[in-house]
Amino acid sequence: MAKIGKLTILLLISSEEEEKELFKKVSNLGYKICIGKAGTMDSKEIIAAIETTAKREGIFSAGCYRDEHVVYHTILSALKGLCRGEIGIGNFLRTVGVKFVILRGPIDTTQKNLGEWISVGIYGMIGAPIKGFEHEAIGLEINNI
Repeated sequence: MAKIGKLTILLLISSEEEEKELFKKVSNLGYKICIGKAGTMDSKEIIAAIETTAKREGIFSAGCYRDEHVVYHTILSALKGLCRGEIGIGNFLRTVGVKFVILRGPIDTTQKNLGEWISVGIYGMIGAPIKGFEHEAIGLEINNI
């Protein structure tokens, strides 16, 4: 059984070697996948990095406002999870170094006719801009298209 959220999290926390094998399996299940990294103190830069990667990797088509809009709001909700609540749009006053994963496809591969879904997962380190004062954090959001 494969569910979009579980697959997103597995890709997020996998090592580079595990990621390659898992990427193939997830792709064979019918998902569009993109994976990237971002590091910044500005929430706008993380949002832009994820959205730009999604567009470049074909998660949504250029000019398809509905799909782009769903991806944007899914990113915002995942970022709220990463930051434990409201993020604001601007400077975090914290260093953030994250890996992100976006999947597009079925919410559950064992059930048909449930439509297409988008999952955004963000995992990494967040903390004060002092080495050794950071901790792990994860955010996940799933929305239907």
